[in-house]
Amino acid sequence: MDSELLNLIIQFKSYSKMTDYIKTFEFEKPPKKITYLDEDPLKITEDFVFYHNKSKIRKGLNRLQYLFKSYTKNPLLALGIRDSLLKKEFTEKFLIILFTTPEVVEDTNNIIEKNSDITLTEGDYYLITTSKFLLLLTRDLKGINSGISTMEEILKQVLEDYFRKKKFEEFIKIRPFELFN
Repeated sequence: MDSELLNLIIQFKSYSKMTDYIKTFEFEKPPKKITYLDEDPLKITEDFVFYHNKSKIRKGLNRLQYLFKSYTKNPLLALGIRDSLLKKEFTEKFLIILFTTPEVVEDTNNIIEKNSDITLTEGDYYLITTSKFLLLLTRDLKGINSGISTMEEILKQVLEDYFRKKKFEEFIKIRPFELFN
């Protein structure tokens, strides 16, 4: 077998591994910029929680909790990030939603610090997914509401895909991306 054919087979195998979850998302109103990352997916488990840093965000998270409940019959929790886990400067600068496990939320300051050099104006938001978390950063309620709507669109597509495939022995997976809007 020649090396070109072998390379194509290897590429196909790695591509087919990646396609066991949604490769690109569809949006009612496309974001200004989305970059898909070729990294390990976020694997959602029953340990995932929606963490937030302001009580005024809490009500908006109900939509995401009920979305999960409509598919899994079990709403995910929405909890405040403890003050001891978040620098005061980040609390003053951002409205934050971090969708992750209790172990990862312990590293909130490092997560925010790595993503805090972005410029956000009124209504803007930044959404990033890695293999460990989904993070929404914004400066105002307009941005948080738009960001939650985008999270809802993404999560709904992921959940529909997962339950349509009926491979329940696998994790619910989200392809890593960075999104600005």
